[in-house]
Amino acid sequence: MADDLDLRVYRRAPDRYMLWSTRVSDALLDDASREELVEWFLYKRPDGARADIEALVDAADDRAATDATETYEESPDWLSGN
Repeated sequence: MADDLDLRVYRRAPDRYMLWSTRVSDALLDDASREELVEWFLYKRPDGARADIEALVDAADDRAATDATETYEESPDWLSGN
């Protein structure tokens, strides 16, 4: 399940994302489109499910829809370390 992943997706712009690893506390992929992010995830984790990464991207979109900040660094979600 997506909850078991050590990854988090943040939306940088309407069609650009950053993939963050909670394991290494750093970005694994930055300024990527949804398609690039999904393709990278499936390449790096062949046993991973497309639905898992899609759920993370959808969650980033949901958070961004209710977040009035301009950048992911200003996001309350980012600042709280979630």
